[in-house]
Amino acid sequence: LSEVLDSFNKVSKDYFANPNSLHSLGEKSKNLMNGATKQISELLKIKEDEVIYTSGSTERNNMAIIGLALAVGKKGSHIVTSKMEHESIYEICSYLEENGFVIDYVNNDDNGVIDFEDLKKKVIDKTILVTISVVNSEVGILQDIDTIKSVVKKYPLTFLHIDATQAIGKIPVDLTDIDLCSFSAHKIYGLKGIACLIKKEKIELT
Repeated sequence: LSEVLDSFNKVSKDYFANPNSLHSLGEKSKNLMNGATKQISELLKIKEDEVIYTSGSTERNNMAIIGLALAVGKKGSHIVTSKMEHESIYEICSYLEENGFVIDYVNNDDNGVIDFEDLKKKVIDKTILVTISVVNSEVGILQDIDTIKSVVKKYPLTFLHIDATQAIGKIPVDLTDIDLCSFSAHKIYGLKGIACLIKKEKIELT
């Protein structure tokens, strides 16, 4: 943590300008931020323009789930999630239900793991999104994302969002066939108030 704070202090003193400004100090900050984005893209094996910075978990989940739902809602209105998600997901689902979307909650077994036979029944042609947390934030249940991918891949109009907040930096996370991925800096010794949404380039968000 001391290394992170030392880096933050240096950046705050030497790279304080708005990275979107056209002057030299802004360009200096932009170059540093681009370097950080390049590091993230290399670590996660994604493209640099697939990295979106946000202020926190709730914002990135809102951007991913509501943004996708509004963008592709004409193709379907059905969303599948689990009963072991973060509270921010349930708030989003309630909001979408109020706006005409249908939310289905897949069953979990006695250990909290998703019932894949039930998932196969819940995902249908009109399903636009499946959203699942890789690791549960309360009890640490690890979901089998590869099996979830295999179910979703059978439906070309269905997208997959994972909340990897409790997974990134702790276990390997393969973003192959993942359309949207959320995580937060403070879970990996970063500063609070910084989060990231990985949005594959084929995805459009409203």
